[in-house]
Amino acid sequence: MSVRTLLGLLFLVTLLIVAGFIAFTLNIFWVLLNGLLPATVDVAGNILPTLFVLIIGGFLLFSLIVLLFSFLYLLIDRLIVQPMKHIGTAMHEFAEHNHQVELPPFSRSTNEVRWLADVFIEFTNSVERVHNRDMEVSRMKSDFISTAAHQLRTPMTGIRWALEALQTTGVTADQKALIDSATDKSHDLVAIIGTLLDISSIESGKYKYRFEALDMDLVMQEIVNDFSPLAQTRQVTLFYARSETPLAKARADRERIKWVLNNLIENAIRYTPSGGSVQVSLEAGLGRIFVKVRDTGIGIQEGDRASIFERFYRAQNAVQKENAGNGLGLYIARTIARDHGGDLNFETNKEGPGTTFSFSLPFAN
Repeated sequence: MSVRTLLGLLFLVTLLIVAGFIAFTLNIFWVLLNGLLPATVDVAGNILPTLFVLIIGGFLLFSLIVLLFSFLYLLIDRLIVQPMKHIGTAMHEFAEHNHQVELPPFSRSTNEVRWLADVFIEFTNSVERVHNRDMEVSRMKSDFISTAAHQLRTPMTGIRWALEALQTTGVTADQKALIDSATDKSHDLVAIIGTLLDISSIESGKYKYRFEALDMDLVMQEIVNDFSPLAQTRQVTLFYARSETPLAKARADRERIKWVLNNLIENAIRYTPSGGSVQVSLEAGLGRIFVKVRDTGIGIQEGDRASIFERFYRAQNAVQKENAGNGLGLYIARTIARDHGGDLNFETNKEGPGTTFSFSLPFAN
């Protein structure tokens, strides 16, 4: 119930009580004084019945009380209710949209209302300063990552080429094993640098897409075939549950969507114990294609749910299961999904262990 409604109800109840009290008092006076008062009285030269005069007097008293309460109601509404409504609207806008609504000065309001408005303005200004500082720090970090990644990419590419050239020369078995190991690590480093450059492109708004009409069924078959060797090595069953009905083509960037699916499927395989399974599927509905990757892996703990899509974040159980990883894959994958007009979400499997990640793509026109 609002303050205004409460005041209105109190006002109405008070008027009813006052009206009843006046009527009761007049009736008592009339009964007690009926034998003492004359039947008529002279009012400004007019002869009027005494009962009529008493009724008019009671009505005037009631009207005065109504006028007084109306004035008090309007005064409270203007000094307290309306300012509180302005402050509440400003709080809602700030909480929902991070938008600061300029409040009136409330110079004619109560001290308490002015104090509340001043505290709220001070709070929003403080939050805005912290937000701007965080944005500046984030920009500086992004600039540093971008610069460092660009500076590292050229020498790392040269090292990789040199190692690949050494693999073809006449070396001993031990030397070849060292060169092969260094070559693999160089590929990993180049991939990490590429990921850092992707992060920089995302945060600077330069992450470009080439949308086309994409046959997701063919894309999914290709990716599942690519990951079949990894699944066999990990002793995890990987299978594609194809739709029984033909699917319309999706509007998507082929390479970006393959990146998302590669990340989801690789994670599902790596975080699923031996003997588990990973199922991928496509469904159509409401003008969209829904992509799902379901595993029977270690799952995502409740304490990690809110942070799982943050940059560089890795859940503790994921770190224990797989030490390798940089915590950037899901962040980039969600960004790509959102740039395609959808979102990347997950839920804990209702039956059995594991997690199901899903996102949707619009149909191509």
